[in-house]
Amino acid sequence: MFVNISFLGGAYEVGASCILLNIYNKNILLDCGIRQGGSKDPLPDFRTIQDKGGIDAVIISHAHMDHIGSLPIMSKEYPDARIYTNNMTKDLMKVLLYDSLKIMNNREEEIPLYAEKDVVNMLDRIFTINYSTEFSIFENIKLTFYMAGHIAGASCVYITTPDGSLFYSGDFSIFSQKTVEGLKLPKLRPDAAIFETTYGDKLHSNRQVEEDKLIELVKECEINNSKMLIPAFALGRAQEVLLIIKKAINKKYVKNIKIYVDGMIKDINRVYKFNPLYLKNSLGKKILKGIEPFYDDNIIAIENNQMREKVLDSSGGCIIVSSSGMLTGGPSQYYAEKIAPIENAYIVITGYQDEESPGRKLLNLLNPDIEEKNIEINGRSIPVKCKVKNIGLSAHGDKNEIRSIIDLITPNNIFLVHGDPRAIDSFANDIVGEVRSRIYVPKSGETYEVNIRNPRKQWKKYFNSVLHFDERIDELNINRLWNFVLSNYGQKLFTVEELLHIWTGKDKFKDDDIVSLQYTIVNSIYFESDNKRLFLFKARSEDEVSELNKKKELKPNELNDFINEYFGVYKFKKAGLIYDSKKIILSFDFPYVVDEKIYDDINKFTEKTHWSVEVSDKVNINALDILIKKLLLEGDIKKISYKLNDKKALVIMNSVFNTDHNILCKFKNMTGMDIVIQNPGQNSKVQVEFLETSQNINVMEQNQALNYIDETFKKEEFKPYKKSIKNLQGNNYIELSFISPEVGKRYIEKLKCISQKTGWNISLSKSVNQNEIIKLALRFCDTEKIKLKKNPSYNPSEMTIEIKPLNGEDRIENFSSEFECMTGCKLVKDI
Repeated sequence: MFVNISFLGGAYEVGASCILLNIYNKNILLDCGIRQGGSKDPLPDFRTIQDKGGIDAVIISHAHMDHIGSLPIMSKEYPDARIYTNNMTKDLMKVLLYDSLKIMNNREEEIPLYAEKDVVNMLDRIFTINYSTEFSIFENIKLTFYMAGHIAGASCVYITTPDGSLFYSGDFSIFSQKTVEGLKLPKLRPDAAIFETTYGDKLHSNRQVEEDKLIELVKECEINNSKMLIPAFALGRAQEVLLIIKKAINKKYVKNIKIYVDGMIKDINRVYKFNPLYLKNSLGKKILKGIEPFYDDNIIAIENNQMREKVLDSSGGCIIVSSSGMLTGGPSQYYAEKIAPIENAYIVITGYQDEESPGRKLLNLLNPDIEEKNIEINGRSIPVKCKVKNIGLSAHGDKNEIRSIIDLITPNNIFLVHGDPRAIDSFANDIVGEVRSRIYVPKSGETYEVNIRNPRKQWKKYFNSVLHFDERIDELNINRLWNFVLSNYGQKLFTVEELLHIWTGKDKFKDDDIVSLQYTIVNSIYFESDNKRLFLFKARSEDEVSELNKKKELKPNELNDFINEYFGVYKFKKAGLIYDSKKIILSFDFPYVVDEKIYDDINKFTEKTHWSVEVSDKVNINALDILIKKLLLEGDIKKISYKLNDKKALVIMNSVFNTDHNILCKFKNMTGMDIVIQNPGQNSKVQVEFLETSQNINVMEQNQALNYIDETFKKEEFKPYKKSIKNLQGNNYIELSFISPEVGKRYIEKLKCISQKTGWNISLSKSVNQNEIIKLALRFCDTEKIKLKKNPSYNPSEMTIEIKPLNGEDRIENFSSEFECMTGCKLVKDI
């Protein structure tokens, strides 16, 4: 059999990976990327595809732009060609291609390579295949993806026919990372193989040593109260950096510095959370349990330009992890412009840099012979006074890793691609006398013909016994599959598709059937995933299943019975159940006076049910209002306000009320709080806090001052909705009310300037516009088509808005950050 291999891009270079195979009279495209250096032609050699009759199918190894960036163009030209990849890569492709489209549309004097509808149509042509699942893409042509390491979803491609086979490594890494396991291959027997050779001339440094270097730099930045930019590839490298730093924070090695995340990294993080089975076992299982993998109180997503400016203008130190990794676009360019000229700041490079990228030019400044240290960003020359560091966190195989894969699969023909000429030539010279294979070093634009005279025999997994059942597997019958698999195959590892084959005896399945079985298996006690490959499953032993059955999850009604049995005596108001983390939140009207004995019962309850219990510290404001009005029935109450942090209720009276000491004691015993009665003419002890006491003796006329405030806030995103003239001890001042005090605090510096300009003392109102905030929450829910069990409720002690969704819980994340930015209140989902 003859196989024609045309290298259309990514050969003897890095960028625009694109390889055309002609096999069994079918034209199959391996990857379809772009070159990202500004001065190069971005596209592969598409003319050759036309000359050879078009394409019949496309296979995508992973979602980096140098492998997918021109795919919408090809798919538009050949709409009948199905695109094969896996679910993770499909979801990532959507994010990266839409981001690329946005960048092209925003650049001046640049015509976008494709339109949005081209991306939409292309995504509809994708057919997903899981790892280690053989699939017939044409008669006599079968495709299998294997885990490649590198990034989430990255695949090695294996194509087999009766007359020969071909292996394509894509980008790979053997060693395990924080987010993904390393490459996993069976002993394949390809007749020809195409290998990436990005680091064919290098040996990587010890990964742990490099991670330690990064953390030492972060610690140094913390001690020096400095700012650090880590430009990182949004896909892969950024997630590694975040998890490395998060681990150091969790171990308390890094304590007092905030980590900010910006750019497309945020979108990629979201895709990772939706595809846990493509991640490292430990990370994937955390996500399956509902644990947030990337963000916490110390690692925070940047939401808008105002927040970017605030972070850079702040006096404290911080770490900014932002795309793009080569400083060729994205917010990292903005941060680099601001941070590069600061002497005690840092820019830390952690990945591959194209020769013409600003990131590469920044690394070149490490050369002591270069006296004038400047880099060009966005057409501007920026002086570089900050410290520039290079940390090796590569996700590509080095020369030893490439050689080990060659030794494992021993192909008869080897093609070396995806590397600069120096790296490829060096590796080819290293192995030419050590392997028996024919070695080729193709260049982009070249075509090779491989004659496979004696195809190598392929290893194949055989299923001696199958069930031939037609019914869908669910939680009620999965024990039958488990019993059959355990009896006939023991604890061998299987993909979801292979388990479906064992159940049905069929070879082809609907996507819904695969997703349904995957969900059932993940949530059953009968199967467990492999330690390093979450997409592979084995039957648990009978002893393991028996033990797990003893700890079987309680049904909601059983759990509620236990809750009432253990905690009914404490008269809790509500028990909220959080199934992902197996946690119960007990709510009381007055949590400050809950009997301490409850904590002994909590320990007993947790031991019995394996659910943790937390007593909410939220006070029921409505219950407080009712109780105060009941106890002070004879008083003429004007207003009640609360200082929950001080455990106090301030009751302002319309007329003089003589306080009964017994009433105060009764309230204290019932709630754990104090009542402060303020009669007419008395001065409450609440002091007005002025943002700045004006020293300007020329006080602006009242209306003129109010108009000046309006003019000053004319172009601001958030404005005070109310301006009041107040009096304190005979002196007038202006009180400004924002939707919440948290929003107002963002403008403290501006308000100080207004105070000095107008001569008026200015204070921020501590009141919250609850009605407007609740309306905003309802509007967001309506936009996302989320129905609520009841109207949102405001919790003043924690500045949160609680919503109880009937549907669409997963869509709340779509607007929670924007809601917090607009209101200063966090959105909390009440179960």
